[in-house]
Amino acid sequence: MSADKMLLTLSEAAARVPWSVDIIRKAIHATDPAAFPPPLKAKRGPRGQHIIRPVDLQAWVDSLPDA
Repeated sequence: MSADKMLLTLSEAAARVPWSVDIIRKAIHATDPAAFPPPLKAKRGPRGQHIIRPVDLQAWVDSLPDA
């Protein structure tokens, strides 16, 4: 996963991983690290939309259980 953008929208984040925008959104609102999806750190953009740093998306993918 390259870090060519400083911040990602939900759809941009979902395009980089094999999960949908709905799963990404659920992860942003998740509180239990043992559940699926685990929590994903995000911020609010200037228009109230969720934005995700690529480093936080990578950390979220790394936190998922191994197959």
